[in-house]
Amino acid sequence: MLYLWIIVSLVAILIDALTSSFIFFSFAIGGIGALILLMFNTSIAVQVIIFMLLSIISILWAAPYVRKTLKKTPPAFKPMEQNYVGRVLIADEDITEKTQIKYEGIYWYVVNRHEPIKRGDKFKITGIEGNKLVVEKIEEVL
Repeated sequence: MLYLWIIVSLVAILIDALTSSFIFFSFAIGGIGALILLMFNTSIAVQVIIFMLLSIISILWAAPYVRKTLKKTPPAFKPMEQNYVGRVLIADEDITEKTQIKYEGIYWYVVNRHEPIKRGDKFKITGIEGNKLVVEKIEEVL
């Protein structure tokens, strides 16, 4: 029975590690409890009963915590490029409909669907479409 309880506990931990369900760990607790009883030379029937009781109790005890943990949604991932939206830049060259610019060390294609942006004009990044920055000219008010 020694090997049975060791195998049950190790297999339960392994399955739990592979599936991330947190339920099989309860069977490992029951197996460890039965293993402790085996050291005190208790009967097989008592070992099985304690295994089942400890497994059921640990499932009932852990279930609310597991549900709460699994229901949590991770925070939304915001790609680095989304931080570019809203930034105001000064054009180093003329930007027509589609041009390539260098921004923060990265070459980007920019799409301009409004009036052309001349060198030295201010423009704003209004969005991202795939791997292109969408820009529009900012009219300076005097």
